[in-house]
Amino acid sequence: MNLREIIMDAVKYPISDTRKFAIFCVLTIIMSLSTILPSYGVKNGTLDIILTLVTLIVSFVILGYTVDVIKSGAEGEATLPDFDYVKQFVIGIKAMILDIIYFIIPAVIVLIVASATGLFSSFTEIVYASIKAVSNNATNFTMIMAKVPPSAMNTFTNALTITLIVGIILFIIFSLMSFTAMVRLAKSGSGIEGLRFREILKDMSKIGFVKIIVTLIVIYIISFAFTLVISLIGLIPYIGVFIGMFIGFPFILLFLHRAIGLLYADA
Repeated sequence: MNLREIIMDAVKYPISDTRKFAIFCVLTIIMSLSTILPSYGVKNGTLDIILTLVTLIVSFVILGYTVDVIKSGAEGEATLPDFDYVKQFVIGIKAMILDIIYFIIPAVIVLIVASATGLFSSFTEIVYASIKAVSNNATNFTMIMAKVPPSAMNTFTNALTITLIVGIILFIIFSLMSFTAMVRLAKSGSGIEGLRFREILKDMSKIGFVKIIVTLIVIYIISFAFTLVISLIGLIPYIGVFIGMFIGFPFILLFLHRAIGLLYADA
C-alpha cells in the first residue's frame, strides 16, 4: 500500500466496528479511573490500591489489543479485532518487555560512550570547581566559570556532543526496530520473534527504510494534529474533556497502530 492508502484506511479503521470501538473507549475510561476519581475528591487508601491494580491490568489489555490491531493491518483484516482479555493481557506484558529491551540497549550503549569520552568525569570536575568557587565568594556565573579548568570544559563539551549524536542515532535505529519487533510479536504471539534482530532488519529492508521513516513521520504528524483538535474539543464546557480523553485518545491509538500494521503488511 502507498502512503495515501495507509492513511485513508487508518482514519476509517477505528469506526469500522462501532461496538468494539465503544468497548475500547470504555476500557480507556476504566484505565483512567485511578487519576479521575482523586481529582473529584474521591480518596481512600484501599480504593487507591484497587484502582492502581485495575489501571495496570487494563493498561496491559489495551496494549495487547493495539498489538492485535497491528496484526489486523499486517494481515489485511478490515475490521477491529475481537476482544480476548486474557490473551491480550499476556501479549501486552510481552509488548511492554520488548519496549523496555529496545530502550535499555541504546541507553546502555549511550552510558558506555559517555563514560568512555569522559563526560561523567569532566562533569564531576566542573561541579567540584564550581562548588570551590562559590565557597571562595564567587557571586555570579561568570566568576564561577572562570574557576573551571578549560580542559575540563573542553572535554565535557566534546563528550556531550559525541554522546548526543550517538544517542540520537541509536534511539532512532532502535525505535524503528522496535516497531518491526512489535509486528513480529503481533504476527507470531512470541516475544522471542521480536528479538530476532537479523530477521527484523530483513523485514525492514523488504519494506524500505525510507518508506518506513517517511510513513512513521507522517502518521505521527497526523496524530499530533488529531491531538490538537482533541485539545480544542476539550475546551467545550462539561463534555469536551470527556469527548477528548475517552473518544479522541482511543481513536488516535487505533489509527496509529493500524497504520503501523498496514505499513508492515508486505514484510
